[in-house]
Amino acid sequence: MVRTKGLEATVGNWKGAIGSVPGRYKQGVQAANNTIERAIEAEDLYAAKVQEAISNKSRVKGLQKTSTAEWKSRAAELGSARIAAGMQAAEPKFRKGMGDVLSTIEAVSISERTADPIANVDGRVKPIVRALYDMKRK
Repeated sequence: MVRTKGLEATVGNWKGAIGSVPGRYKQGVQAANNTIERAIEAEDLYAAKVQEAISNKSRVKGLQKTSTAEWKSRAAELGSARIAAGMQAAEPKFRKGMGDVLSTIEAVSISERTADPIANVDGRVKPIVRALYDMKRK
C-alpha cells in the first residue's frame, strides 16, 4: 500500500500556497528563456500530441467529467470576477489587434451598393472577408 499525506493535508498545502503562488509564478515566467523559439521547434511534437488527443477522444472524455450546469456556475462566479481585470490588462494588445483589423477593412475597395443583394455580397462583403482572411494568414 502506498502511503500519502491524505486528502485533507494535500488540500491544506494547496490552500496554504495560494498566497505565494502568484510571486513564484511571476518568477518562473521571468526566468523562462527562448520560450517562443522552443515552442516553434516543438511544432511536430505538438501536432502529434493533438492528433493523439483526437484519436483518444481526450477532449470528449474531459467534457464528460463535468456538466453544463457546473460550467455555468464556475464561469458565472469566477469568470465574471476576473474578466474586467483581464480586459484592462489586455488593452494594448486589443488596441493593436483592432487597429490592424480596422486598417485592413479601411484599405478595401468595395463596389457601390445595388438593388441586387447577391451582387452586394459579392462586391461589398466578400472583399472585406477576403482581406481579413489574408491578413490573418500573414
